[in-house]
Amino acid sequence: MQKKPVLAMLRRGTALALAVVMALSVSLMPAAAVVTKQDINNLKSKAQSLNSQKAQIQSQLNKLASSKNSALQEKQLLEQKINVLREEIAVSEQTIASLGQQIEQKEQELAEAKAQEAKYYDLFCQRVRSMEEDGEISYWEVLFQAKSFSQLLDQVNKVGEIMDYDNEVMDQLEAARKAVAQAKSDLEDSKREEEAVRNNLQAQKADLDAEASKVNALINQINSQSAAYANQMEDLDSSASEIDSQIKQAEKAYAAQLEAQRKAEQAKKDAAAAQAAAAAKKAAEDAAAARAAQSAAANASNTATRSNTAASTPAVDTSTIASSGGWRWPLSGYTHVASPYGYRICPFHGRELHRGCDVTAPGGTPIMAARSGVVLVSTYGSSYGNYVTIAHSDGTRSLYAHMSSRAISAGSTVSAGQVIGYVGSTGSATGNHLHFEIWTNSSSSSCVNPLNYF
Repeated sequence: MQKKPVLAMLRRGTALALAVVMALSVSLMPAAAVVTKQDINNLKSKAQSLNSQKAQIQSQLNKLASSKNSALQEKQLLEQKINVLREEIAVSEQTIASLGQQIEQKEQELAEAKAQEAKYYDLFCQRVRSMEEDGEISYWEVLFQAKSFSQLLDQVNKVGEIMDYDNEVMDQLEAARKAVAQAKSDLEDSKREEEAVRNNLQAQKADLDAEASKVNALINQINSQSAAYANQMEDLDSSASEIDSQIKQAEKAYAAQLEAQRKAEQAKKDAAAAQAAAAAKKAAEDAAAARAAQSAAANASNTATRSNTAASTPAVDTSTIASSGGWRWPLSGYTHVASPYGYRICPFHGRELHRGCDVTAPGGTPIMAARSGVVLVSTYGSSYGNYVTIAHSDGTRSLYAHMSSRAISAGSTVSAGQVIGYVGSTGSATGNHLHFEIWTNSSSSSCVNPLNYF
């Protein structure tokens, strides 16, 4: 008859004990170290967003052709994909760290649950030993020993208290055991989730290495295509020179023909004059002499005019811009300029103005600010790759391009010699180097030869 009330009390006691254990576990955790499932879900959401960006870039990569221009576009997209992979790896590492904290919490909860279980199990064992020592007593026997109604009521209360205490001990023991089982399950879930993220991190790093290898392969491809393009340009230049020579020879031959025609006509006139009367011969000779004199005078006049014109033409001023002071070389220990400022044949765009100088250096070499100032731009562009632009107090600007990575953000104040990035070959580049520009004002059209400042 007592089974249903006892089971009901057992269920209520189990729920109460579990709530107490969980409350104690939460209260013992430091507030700053608590990591919620939402924190981890937020990190996973960011990782999914990065995966989506990577998939979009990969979709564009799949559409690229194998031509030289397509290879350059593919290289730039791969560099953007590498930047996303680096962010993705950082998110995975943050997720692993958060899961590590969560595992520590779950281990602490498990230890506390086991302590509670041991406590109530010990209490239960004490109660069993006590009952064995006192011997089993029938509750009905205790009631029938009452000699008055008042004593009967007292005995009934005592029996109820004993039963409540025994049920409470059993309820607490069962609740503690369920709390241990739940804590073990939560701990195993967290460990499995951490293992999955770690495996994903390894896959992301392998993907990063693979994409970096693709970039190197594309650089080699572009270099090969650039060499072929340079050979074609040389062939075109050679053909143009040959054609120019042929034109000059044709013009010279044409002038000779005209001169021959003129002499032939003159010979006819001379022959006609010879057949004229002897009296007209002297007049013809005088007229010819007069024409010769006029021609000589005209030639002398033209020569004098050209001489005066040349003398009045001012010489071109080839002086360079003087150093304004306060500048320092951006690469310590590397000064070889592979491509100087000025017009050149670009492997990507043909003949163009090279706005700066290219200084060769190994990939990863620190790049320093050439002068103190404020960072105006720190971003990635299809041509410059990773690049930084700094504004200086006198209105000048300096630009540093093709970095493997940037170490400074827009709006930052930098001092001369401070590291702002590292040498690479991102953007329209086929080898590790620093492209360095100096502008005299805020417009890129004001670019000047950087070597004039050193």
